Amino acid sequence: MTDQDTHVVQTTNGRARSGDGRANGDVVQSVDRALAIVELLLRSEQPLSVREVAQETGINRTTAHRLLASLHHRGWVERAHGDGGYRPGLRYLALVRSALGRRDFVDEVRATMERLSRFSRETVHLGVLDHHDVLHIEKVDSPEVVGVSSRVGTRAVPHVTGLGKALLAAGPDEALEAYIAQARQRGEAPAPFDAGALRTEIARAREQGYSIDDGESSAGIRCLAVAVRGVDGQPLFALSLTGPSGRFTAERVEACVPEMLAAARQLTAQFGGDIAPEISDGMS
Repeated sequence: MTDQDTHVVQTTNGRARSGDGRANGDVVQSVDRALAIVELLLRSEQPLSVREVAQETGINRTTAHRLLASLHHRGWVERAHGDGGYRPGLRYLALVRSALGRRDFVDEVRATMERLSRFSRETVHLGVLDHHDVLHIEKVDSPEVVGVSSRVGTRAVPHVTGLGKALLAAGPDEALEAYIAQARQRGEAPAPFDAGALRTEIARAREQGYSIDDGESSAGIRCLAVAVRGVDGQPLFALSLTGPSGRFTAERVEACVPEMLAAARQLTAQFGGDIAPEISDGMS
């Protein structure tokens, strides 16, 4: 693992360590603990008490109470319903919205997409889940004369595409089951929907850290995809390499896996997410 692959995690005693387990002397402990609390509240679906915050972060309860009080004073957290638990504050949410309005995340991903295209010699797509569709929002064309014809703005069925399967695998079981429930009624994929087969494939994608579309969406086209997570642990978007099966062979796909996993790690860290265990294992 290189220095670029390390990331800060919170240990049970609240001491900051780098991703390779070494103590990180550059981290200010109080700031690190406060940010750990903010990230915990962002991931939580309901307000948390001081006791719950202390338990989940490994921070001393008295310290957790003081940090929450400071965050509350600055408007970064608020009390739910007066005496309820803590949740992200409106000031924080407003600042995030303002920052996002000035930041185009696609511009921040483009350099990685261009590098992956040069490395693989294939087309790179960026997609997100929009309700129960995959929406293609950016691409970098293959430098080869023969490539894959695709258009930004098109939609696809998630369970037959590499992008869609990567996004489903990166999400929680509840989201997967909700997708399966509607997919049974959809009836528009190239092949009949098989919930059992999809669950098996998603389990494999979670274990490997990547997904593959082997001609399921379009005959003669092969795709390798990885998901990028945000600060709440949920998938933000996915990237894929897509090319003609005759050139983008199974062997070539396998050769590209380490580079794609490295890109997923780098972008997940860049967008504030924790490195998923399956991505970390895939890089070992």
